Amino acid sequence: MGIFNNWFSSDKSGDNSISDQSTNSSILASSIANSQLLLMTAAERGIEVTEDVIRAIVDSQDAYHNNSIGPEQIVSFWHAYEALTNSLYPITIGSIKATFDSRQLNKGIFRFLLGKMSIPFSRKCAFTYKLVSSITLIMLIVLQIFWSIGNTLVTDIKKQTDHLSKLEELIRTTEISGLRKRLSGASSDSNNSRLRTASATPSGIRTTTKSRKVTDLDNQLRQYLSWRDAEMEQLKNWNTAWSNIIFFIKQSWEKQYYSTLSSQSQDHVHFVAAQYVLDAIYRYLLPTLYGLLGATFYVLRQLPKDIEGLTFSMNSQIDYSLRITQGPLAGIMASFLFTDGPAKIHTLISSDQTAATIKLGSSTLSNFSPLALAFLAGYSVELIFKVIDKVISAATSKPTIAIRPGSTSHKATTAPTTPEPPNVQNPSTIP
Repeated sequence: MGIFNNWFSSDKSGDNSISDQSTNSSILASSIANSQLLLMTAAERGIEVTEDVIRAIVDSQDAYHNNSIGPEQIVSFWHAYEALTNSLYPITIGSIKATFDSRQLNKGIFRFLLGKMSIPFSRKCAFTYKLVSSITLIMLIVLQIFWSIGNTLVTDIKKQTDHLSKLEELIRTTEISGLRKRLSGASSDSNNSRLRTASATPSGIRTTTKSRKVTDLDNQLRQYLSWRDAEMEQLKNWNTAWSNIIFFIKQSWEKQYYSTLSSQSQDHVHFVAAQYVLDAIYRYLLPTLYGLLGATFYVLRQLPKDIEGLTFSMNSQIDYSLRITQGPLAGIMASFLFTDGPAKIHTLISSDQTAATIKLGSSTLSNFSPLALAFLAGYSVELIFKVIDKVISAATSKPTIAIRPGSTSHKATTAPTTPEPPNVQNPSTIP
């Protein structure tokens, strides 16, 4: 604001001229120093620079230090500076300063230690991007393992429930068929009193005539029940783990009415809650982290190339920061665009009783395609934007209307036709 106040003040013209001279002198001194960095870079990179350009810069530097630089030398310096920057393009003074280590100019170990804090900007950015990628990878691994554990438990519990339903139906069918055989054998006997005894005590018949097959089925039933109960306890611990993270939301099993429910109802509450959390992690959190990981992977792959080519600058850092921000957005958009719609949420009662909302996952790699698309979207943000642009252009494009021959409608779209000349007869032929 002081500069603008000096511009509009009329009683400080002398101070304004002194300030302008100092500003011009500092700009010229900074440009001369920058020209030395450009010449050093051109010499190190083997970029050819004409001798006239080098001589003009060196003469201007020498005249400036001797306080004898004139307008002609200033003009020749700016022409030489322009030619030098054009020769080094796309390398700029900003990219050189971002990668230049000024500590190598410090002589002596004491000055080197004092200038240790003046780390090049490119190294600071590289350290920041490495830190972001490492934290993202650790979070992704932890969340992926957590999701896999819960998904495996839910899937196994559902399989055990299906096996239990089949075993109960098989045991019921086996007992009924055995009872019918015994009753039919008893009816063919001439002893009616034995038949009445067998009919009066069907439970005794089932007890005394239980086959070995039914016994084996009962053992399998108990085994599956014990497996499911053990996995249900692990699922409850899994639910407790994520509920402790979102402690500000009170879960169903933390409310008072939960203790009044039956054991089967309590298991059902945990089973359904786990499916909702698994679906939220799979549809929202994992695609976001995969998109962020893809964006950081792109930055870490491109950053060494820019530093090696001396094209990394402040603008590059801004572009990479925006790229990392766009990665999670692209990942979540890819999940919305390419993930299947809601399917089913399973219950603990029977394999046929389901409510439409959530689809259970599995441990196969084919179900990880939305996450792979999220990673690709984060790595190549342009890919998801091209898909969105194509969808928008397809939705907003105007359909072409085909005009039938001889149709008088849509006159504005038909090309104008030149009228035919009237058929004038020869005067000699007129009677």
